[in-house]
Amino acid sequence: MQRLTTEQKAQAYNRLLTVYQRLQEQVRLIQAENVEVSPKDQQKIDELRREMRRVEMETKKLYL
Repeated sequence: MQRLTTEQKAQAYNRLLTVYQRLQEQVRLIQAENVEVSPKDQQKIDELRREMRRVEMETKKLYL
């Protein structure tokens, strides 16, 4: 695997942060729509949170 420069790491980090924030906003929007989250919505929230964890792991790999 090719070593990334500091600049490349910063660009990747910014891209991943944007993706993470977009996922986070989607979760907030689903939760804001209803006081009680439906099972279908909860499934979507769980899926979004799994994707958020994947993005977190990618971010951590940048600095290992």
